[in-house]
Parts: sequence; C-alpha cells; structure tokens
Amino acid sequence: MLFLLGKILTPLVLPLGLALGAGLLALASLARGRSRTAAGLLALSLVWLWGWSTPLVSGVLSRTLTARYPPQRAEVLPAADAIVLLGGGVHPITGDMASPDMRAAADRVWHAARLYQAGKAPLILACGGEVWDSPNTQPEADAMQTLLNAFGVPDSAIVTESASRNTRQNAVLSAGLAAERGIRRVLLVTSGWHMPRSVATFRRVGLDVIPATTDSPRLPPRPWIFAIIPSVYSLSNSSQALREHLGLLVYRLRGWA
Repeated sequence: MLFLLGKILTPLVLPLGLALGAGLLALASLARGRSRTAAGLLALSLVWLWGWSTPLVSGVLSRTLTARYPPQRAEVLPAADAIVLLGGGVHPITGDMASPDMRAAADRVWHAARLYQAGKAPLILACGGEVWDSPNTQPEADAMQTLLNAFGVPDSAIVTESASRNTRQNAVLSAGLAAERGIRRVLLVTSGWHMPRSVATFRRVGLDVIPATTDSPRLPPRPWIFAIIPSVYSLSNSSQALREHLGLLVYRLRGWA
C-alpha cells in the first residue's frame, strides 16, 4: 500500500504536478470571482514551471547528485567480485513485443557489459523485477539479460534478481545473493543521478561498493541564452533530480541509506 501511495503522491509534488495544482486553484479562484488571486496563482504556476524547465536550473540541480560520483572509463575502474547492474533502463517485453525496449538510461546495460569485457569482474548481477505485477510482462532483470547477451556477455556470467521493485529491495536481495556466492566487493552500475542513493543503500546492507557511474545528464556547449530557454528535456531532468533528492531523504529517514 505504501509503495502504491508513494508512486501516486510523488508526481504531485514535482514541478509539473505543483504547477497544475496552482493552475486548478487559479480556476477555482476565478470561478469565485477572485480575479486577482486567480491571476497571481496563474502567474506563479507559469514562472514556477518555466524555471524548472530551463537548462540553467536543471543543470545545477542535476550536478548536486552527479558531481560526487563522476563517470569513469571501464578500463580505469578497479576489479571486483561482481558487477551489480540496477534496473531502470530497460522496458521489458510486454504482450506482443518482440524484444526489450531500451530507455534513456539503457547506458547502464552497455556499461555493465563493458566492465565485464574489460575483465573487471567475472559475474554480472542484474537486478530488477516487474514493478506493477502486470500479466504477460517479464521482469526487467530478464530483459537486461537478453541485452547483455546481445552485447557479448554469456548466460554463465549473469545472475538475475527479478523480485525487487525499488532500490532498497535491490540492495537487500543483492546482498543475499552475494553472501551465497562469497561476493564482498561489487562494481555498482547505475545512472549518475541515482548513484548517491544507491551507494548509500548498498553500503547499508554491508556490501563494499565501487561506483561505476554512467548516464549522467549533459548538454553540449551553447550560447548563454539557451540556458534560460525552457525545454521538455530540462523539465524531465529537473523532475528526476527532485524525485531522487526526495527518495534519498525518505531512505535516510527510514534508516535505509
């Protein structure tokens, strides 16, 4: 129940949800004849949404998460007992789909394959279940295994953990599998914005973690004026970063990170 409640409430406190909420309050105020209040709420919602949609704000907010664990080439990372690959980058096969769908964060799978091929660990632990328990949908770990195979990683080098639904469960279930195999030190592969919470959570369950960051948001150099021009990409990045800060706060309060 708490899992579902969190999934429902989180979008409501992100920039788009709050802007829409302010817009609805503006309409309610207008219906009651409070035109000044309505105008103020509408202006506030537009300025709020514009701010979070700019590369300037999005970039600053993203760097508060990504600066601590910058990406490194596979060749320069130290060796470990295993590579832990966290889900979130692949949409698993559903219904009549012929193959997994690679999302924006699918660099995670590619980076894990690179680490394996660079000889950094003999095993990849792919973590990710089916969040909504939908029928005819495979766990994400199985979808990642399919892609890892396509990238040259054999089944014999892959262990799947397909029951987890969030980062906490990723860590707890991975720690159990690691203990069974005598694994202590792991290269943790996830996106830059997700790495701070992931590292803290995996260390909390007793694993020795080496961050192997990938998929960090970046924009090519452009004239300064583009820093204040709103875009869907920047709004998405701002929302993702805020969601992650909220998740990290909740995990700390619950003693998970």
